[in-house]
Amino acid sequence: MDFQISESKLDDRTSVLTLAGRLTASSSPQLRNKLKKLTEENRINILVDMSAVSFIDSSGLAALVSGLKAARERGGWLKLAGLTPTVLQILKLTQLDRVLGNYPNIEIALQS
Repeated sequence: MDFQISESKLDDRTSVLTLAGRLTASSSPQLRNKLKKLTEENRINILVDMSAVSFIDSSGLAALVSGLKAARERGGWLKLAGLTPTVLQILKLTQLDRVLGNYPNIEIALQS
């Protein structure tokens, strides 16, 4: 499966990005650019639905951390929802599960 990003705008400052596929060195620039564009447009509250992401490597993790940093610098947040067991394991191994907000699903993430 190719990597895909779709966006849903919830309000003026909040977007949900739904990712699908493998988030690797070849696809992470696409995510990094999307996150940069959102924060530049002052869409600083970003929820990333990762329920269809089958794998993530270090460049994918770096893109998420970059997005988190950009959102926080403008007073917003970046949260992850629906992590698959493989992706969750990688976040735990790198201890990024402590930095990136991790929620079981979109609804719970938006309530938190």
